[in-house]
Amino acid sequence: MSNDNFYSENSYDMLKCIWMASNVVEYKLCDKKFDCENCQFDKVMRNYTGDVESQIAIGQDVASIIRRKLESIKYDEKFIYLKNSFVVKEVLPNTYYLGVNPIFISFLDNVAIIMEFSQGRNILKGQTVVQFFGEWGTFSLTAPMNFLIYDKVNNPADDLAKSKWIAIIGAIPQEVSNSSINKSGWQKLYKESIKSIEDVKSAHPKVGPTMQDGGNQIKYLHQLIGKEKFISILNSLSI
Repeated sequence: MSNDNFYSENSYDMLKCIWMASNVVEYKLCDKKFDCENCQFDKVMRNYTGDVESQIAIGQDVASIIRRKLESIKYDEKFIYLKNSFVVKEVLPNTYYLGVNPIFISFLDNVAIIMEFSQGRNILKGQTVVQFFGEWGTFSLTAPMNFLIYDKVNNPADDLAKSKWIAIIGAIPQEVSNSSINKSGWQKLYKESIKSIEDVKSAHPKVGPTMQDGGNQIKYLHQLIGKEKFISILNSLSI
């Protein structure tokens, strides 16, 4: 999607860079779809402040950050969206990139990732493919179909948000088709994700940079809503 389309589909307030929303800089609109890790401006500001998290916390709540990430996600006809929050992209006949649905990725915070497979391994439907670990606990995504692992794609544990792809796989097209969700199914999942974060915003009005009890800074969603509710949201997105 071009920047022009992105700008036309979002309001001015929704385009503010996190540094502008935090009142650290006077004017800066985001042109990176809030992919801060790949933003040169963000890197410069991190070095300048030396404490980015405390700056972002001022005037910027975690629910709004997730909402903005979701706003930047659009349905892509080149991908095949699967059940269990996976996505594939065909690269050769019977050969696909395997990745995690960006909608699901948007809700992950402060995670480590364990890849539960190795090169040349057959994965059966229902087997664990990846596990996510965080202060909030653990969560697994299971295979929506049978497939063969050809190779891993770099190391997604470094930064899953940079590239949704985790492996190259071989799969029977009919298996892929039977495990897919159509565009209306994707739209339903997307609307449910927006509703989930809007419910969080309604239930937890912005309280500034600290927890509502005056404790630690709220840096992650699970700190705001609790571990049980956080995992409940992940469950709702992985059906």
